[in-house]
Amino acid sequence: MTGIDTKWKESVVAFLLLAYPVLVFVVKGGINGAFLLLIVLSAWSFRQMRIWDREAAIYLLAMASMPIAIFLSQSYHHHYSGHPYDASSRFLLGVPVFAMLRNMRFSTVASVQYGFPLATIVGCMMVRQIDDGRYGIPTLDLIHFGDFALVMGVLSVLSMDWVKRDSLPLRILKVVGFIAGAYASIVSGSRGGWVALPVFLIIFIYFKYGKVSFKALLAIPLVLILAGFIAYGTSQTMHHRMSELVGDMTSLEHGNRDTSTGIRLQLYRAAARVFMDNPVFGVGPEGFAKEMDAMQRAGTVTPLAADLGRGEVHNELLSRAAGMGVFGLVAILSVYLVPARIFYRSMRSSISRVRQSGMLGLVFVSGFMVFGLTADTLNLTMSTAFYGLTVAVLLAACLNANHSETSQRNQSV
Repeated sequence: MTGIDTKWKESVVAFLLLAYPVLVFVVKGGINGAFLLLIVLSAWSFRQMRIWDREAAIYLLAMASMPIAIFLSQSYHHHYSGHPYDASSRFLLGVPVFAMLRNMRFSTVASVQYGFPLATIVGCMMVRQIDDGRYGIPTLDLIHFGDFALVMGVLSVLSMDWVKRDSLPLRILKVVGFIAGAYASIVSGSRGGWVALPVFLIIFIYFKYGKVSFKALLAIPLVLILAGFIAYGTSQTMHHRMSELVGDMTSLEHGNRDTSTGIRLQLYRAAARVFMDNPVFGVGPEGFAKEMDAMQRAGTVTPLAADLGRGEVHNELLSRAAGMGVFGLVAILSVYLVPARIFYRSMRSSISRVRQSGMLGLVFVSGFMVFGLTADTLNLTMSTAFYGLTVAVLLAACLNANHSETSQRNQSV
């Protein structure tokens, strides 16, 4: 490949990495188009890619685990359908993109740092009232919008000085991106995402100081409680959503299970029971919805909970365990924990940009893990594309073939 071809290709890749976070909000399913173009580019240069080192091989197996779990469950139940593979294939398709990116210049891979703040700012410009005082955008449901905006806002500010010392305009862009992401999360009323904030703080403190002291562990909840009180007093949406949570718990104590919290608890118990009854292969990737009629008749779930359960379990781990048994549970844990382990190890690097890449990756993955505790976050093709592609990008930043102590010293000058 000539130098001109390489320069042209890296320019196209840099643009796509800048654009795909924005496309998550602007165009319904738009990220799949950017993902497809990156896959085509990676296939084009497949022979130039070095992908079979230890980390890449483990990453490949982790991303392949979900399609394998689906196949095993379908084979056991003698019911094959291509639909479950549609979303899960995005995990695996991120691998060739990762292999291509890790051999490109680090600055090209880091182009995503512009996409995160631009996405949250554009997302805020698109918000409109959806229902019950909550605000969202036409292209995403409230939960996905709030969660994605929050994690991209946090990544915006944490990517400060990632490649080199940022210019003042770029610093302002990233700070505004963080504020926009926090604002979008609050007005969306997506409470589950707020639980991730202490996790983000702990990761940042570890990145900054190499440890998390006992004093920091005590200070973090105090700071978050103070911030929560401020938001509760100044944001009508926050006030309303927290009041709803208190009301849900009170209603639950009085036997009303058909609240937001009560329905989730019903579905969690139902999924756990399905998993205990079918621990190896589950009831099939799309089988949990079919269990709702029988569970409703048995009184395990209310009619309203059964209706919502036909759509999702509202917990990523329980959803995979009920649908595909232990293989599904191992698969979703692999999708989370294998990249998380690589990111954590990168945070111990002697190269500052590698450490920061690891921190960004660990924040992103841990965010999705927390989001998945109260919602099926990876149940849409666009959400698996967003997760699979961002993990591939941040892993390529950690394991970039162009990292060296010399280049790092030159960048720090």
